[in-house]
Amino acid sequence: MFLKRHDHGTIDLSLDVRDQQYWNPAALRSLEHALNVSALAFEPICGLLAVGTSDGTITLIGRPGVEVTLTLPDPLSVKSLHISAPTFKLVCLDARSQLHVWDLSYFGRPKYETSARFDQANSLTISPSHAHAFVSLQSGEIRTYDLACLRKSPYSMPNLWALYAEKMTASGLPDASNPTSSIAFETVVHPRNLNLLFIVYGGGIVLSDLTARGIIRVYELVLPPGAPGGAGYGAPDILTQRRPEVTCMTIHPSGHFFAVGYGDGTIAFWAVEDEDQPILVRTLDDSDVNIVNAVELESRLAEAKSQGHDRGYDREPIFKLAWCSFENSSDPRGGNTALVILGGLGPSSASGVSVHWLPAFNPAEPPATASTALHPAIRSAMRDSVEPSQTYFYYVEGVVQDFLLVPRNNPHFAGARDPIAILLTRESVGNTRVVDAFQFPPVLQRPEEDTFESKDKDGENPDNDTLADLASTLQAMTVNDDPQQLHLPSCLSNASSGMHSGRLYTLDREAYQKFISGYSGETNILPLNAGFAWCDQKESGMSKYQPARVLITSHLNRSVQMWDVSPQLLLSARPTPVQYRFPHPLPQLRIDLEPILTDAIVMKRLSKSDSNVQSLEFAPDSLDCVIILTTGEILVESLKSSTGEQHLNYLEVEDEELISLQHLPSIPSSRYFPVLLLSPHKGRVTACGLLAAAYEDGSLYVVDFRNCQIIFRLDAKAKRRHSSLFSHHAENDSIIQLLWTVSPTASDPVLHVRLVSARESGSSEVFTLQQSQDSSWSCTGEPVKLDLPAHLTGLFVIDKKKGTQYHANRRRLNESRISPPTDGPQALLVAVGAKGARSHVDLDGPRIGKVDWSSKMGKVLSVQIVERLGSHALVVFTEHQEACAYSLPDLEPMHTLSLPVVSTLPLSVDYTGDFIAWGKHPQSGIIQRATYGTLFNFHRVNTLPDIDLLSTKPVVPAQPQTVSVGPASLLGSWFNFSGGTMTGEQIDALLGGPDRPKIQLQQKPTTSGPPGTQASQAKAEAAAAQSNLYSRLTSALGERGEALGDLEDRFNSLEQGSRSMVDQAKKLAAEQTARNWFKFS
Repeated sequence: MFLKRHDHGTIDLSLDVRDQQYWNPAALRSLEHALNVSALAFEPICGLLAVGTSDGTITLIGRPGVEVTLTLPDPLSVKSLHISAPTFKLVCLDARSQLHVWDLSYFGRPKYETSARFDQANSLTISPSHAHAFVSLQSGEIRTYDLACLRKSPYSMPNLWALYAEKMTASGLPDASNPTSSIAFETVVHPRNLNLLFIVYGGGIVLSDLTARGIIRVYELVLPPGAPGGAGYGAPDILTQRRPEVTCMTIHPSGHFFAVGYGDGTIAFWAVEDEDQPILVRTLDDSDVNIVNAVELESRLAEAKSQGHDRGYDREPIFKLAWCSFENSSDPRGGNTALVILGGLGPSSASGVSVHWLPAFNPAEPPATASTALHPAIRSAMRDSVEPSQTYFYYVEGVVQDFLLVPRNNPHFAGARDPIAILLTRESVGNTRVVDAFQFPPVLQRPEEDTFESKDKDGENPDNDTLADLASTLQAMTVNDDPQQLHLPSCLSNASSGMHSGRLYTLDREAYQKFISGYSGETNILPLNAGFAWCDQKESGMSKYQPARVLITSHLNRSVQMWDVSPQLLLSARPTPVQYRFPHPLPQLRIDLEPILTDAIVMKRLSKSDSNVQSLEFAPDSLDCVIILTTGEILVESLKSSTGEQHLNYLEVEDEELISLQHLPSIPSSRYFPVLLLSPHKGRVTACGLLAAAYEDGSLYVVDFRNCQIIFRLDAKAKRRHSSLFSHHAENDSIIQLLWTVSPTASDPVLHVRLVSARESGSSEVFTLQQSQDSSWSCTGEPVKLDLPAHLTGLFVIDKKKGTQYHANRRRLNESRISPPTDGPQALLVAVGAKGARSHVDLDGPRIGKVDWSSKMGKVLSVQIVERLGSHALVVFTEHQEACAYSLPDLEPMHTLSLPVVSTLPLSVDYTGDFIAWGKHPQSGIIQRATYGTLFNFHRVNTLPDIDLLSTKPVVPAQPQTVSVGPASLLGSWFNFSGGTMTGEQIDALLGGPDRPKIQLQQKPTTSGPPGTQASQAKAEAAAAQSNLYSRLTSALGERGEALGDLEDRFNSLEQGSRSMVDQAKKLAAEQTARNWFKFS
């Protein structure tokens, strides 16, 4: 019990951790933040989100606990990502045109099934009504892949644009093609007729018939000379005929007309029945840009001639379109719709996504006619339905690269049926790509209403009218109709907000209950409800006895967020699955600095306007949070009482360095409210403790933030302090460590509140504070001088007999008021520097322990005194991913442990040995990886839970049927190109060919039952797997033959591409007028 070879008689505090067997470092959870998102997919029926990255990883996110990361065979960027509801498979197209398939029905984690290579694939399209995927190739060919049979289907579509151009060339018309005209960028399945497939070529849109494998119609936009187009009248080629390149398309929910985006920033609306002229051609700002305005044209030409030059409007291409319909309409044609537009903005426009709210397509019955052409009345109704009644702009910081609509529960209509959210993929700092989520649709502008019904209508009291108008105006200004930003899982939200630091804290039971009280569940969240997660119950033996832990993080968007990382969140006992995400967000405790830093009073006192969070301090007992800003200001936030009361009046303070923030209203959704701001304009903060702050010029401030006053002020330049009881010489040596404790000293055996202040050189002082009868605090006596190691990285005051740390908390403060002075040493001061560590008795007493680091140890990142089985040890974490354990109090080397994580940043470690290691993105500095680990992995949950996605397998609703565009007499001319519509099974039979094996798609399973039921089910599955061994071997031989066939297809495609290049060099392109007489078979 007592050390034999030392004469100081201290107790060995490390007795039960001296053996190597008591240490077991391990990583319990690895948390990846998606900083390079390249593709998104969402399955709306079960609520499953898939996030693909440029690193070749795909993360599937469902309900709490359901989060699994899949890895491509090669670390290639995920180009396209889809979830096939009929087959319940994940489909991915990578940057090398290789298609990958995972089966989501496997218990534990999805199973990687197969891959198939295509030649220069541009896009991948699936349908919720059948099991085939369409692959658009650079050569203009459309290939198909059977997701149910896991093979390339024999069905393919040739380059229809090349066929169209050849037929037009035969008419003798001049060449108007360009290198991108025959490139197939994507395919779009008709929402109500599976037999119709739109192919987006660079030259135009081709409507094809899958059954006939031929062209039905071709939609090519030709701007006549003088038409402004997207570039406006200042375009250098304004007097020539132009064919803008097609970039994307989307179809109206009725299926009767569609919108096409072009490279010059224009959007053309076409009727399916009319390929000659578009319904409307517009930009985001102007309509009818395909029509020549002679007056405007002449004016601009004259202006350009007089000035010698003119420039067109440099507008973005239209990158993506989506046409939404909503469930609140009973109109079979879709009712009111919304067109979501990415692109088409000018060079000076803000970054974001535009939404045009469009009226319903509800044409009146036209006069009877024998013609099957599109009636002018129908065409006029279509034009009326594409003129926006209102617009909205989703503004975000950073260039938006893509968006994805999140439907409520319907996968049809290209995922645009009744969307409830929109995901925006945008660029962020350091060439990163992150995701933001917002409510959809945006709230429309409210019509003006008479707010005050008792308003004087006769105008007898003009003062009342003025007050009413003022009140109405103020009310309108306070109502925020902007869509709410939705909370995403931590892997996405921490990337979007730019998490750059965090600290791990341990709370006792009382503080933890107070901390999480008021949590009634998350609001404004993305509906992710897929699957269930089950943890290994054998690993959870000791987790329930672990203390509660919270993680507090700071972000580039000037916010501080709280997370629950208690081990109990990972526990689950069947039949109850995991109930919480890890880390579990606590949105009711989020602190947003933007309203505070933009307050008029605060802005006058700030050093700079571009301040952000530098670091954090947190009091585990009072739950106060201190936020240190990069500009030197320090903000104090306190937790609201259970009643939510707080002061709302501005409080004048005597000290000019302090600003009271109690006049600021707190955010209703947050339980924290601002209290005080310390702004002495002394430069960067070098050390902080609740609440003492040291600055780079050597000054020190001690603040009583409860009473908004400065207790002690040490000004290094003026060599003076607030109290007149003693003097102190200022040094240029900055204070780098501050530690509050309630402890005696060797020269003063009475328990007092002490502040240990350590400078860079190791010269340190201990200040003593006392509370008077009126509850005010002051510094007393002369500071006690200490000589500690230079470049300190850690300071600790511990109980000499028990090893527990002497914190300055409420319990220790009460003890100091009732405990009489005792004989003999009570405390130990442990100081850890860059070159070694020292331990002293009662802070300023004799040194009893010493250790110097070896040269092989490397740089010290962080230190902590940890506890295990009642014993304590000093643990030093180094840059070599090692943890060196030393005994207390003698600092004898005990163990050197290899850590399972790689981190060049200081680890955040608590007293139990749990830690979080950070990995930053090399360019942005944002945290990309956070690893939660422990030094004592004994009966802890350290394996990922088993994922069960099959229990929430989606049941796809019926395929939408065609609707009439007008009277029944005209319906025969619509969608009758191939003798009617087809079912999904018929499409699979058509594309799969006569040799396609019969596949029985899995039906919706029942929810996982008790262990006995699952055991029986497992036996049945094993028997079925054994009986299907022969079929599996046959399938393997088939895959080998398919691979050889793929090789042959690649050679054939290369030969066809060479011939196509020669043919295109010889042929002439078609003019728009030729379509009027040219007929397609």
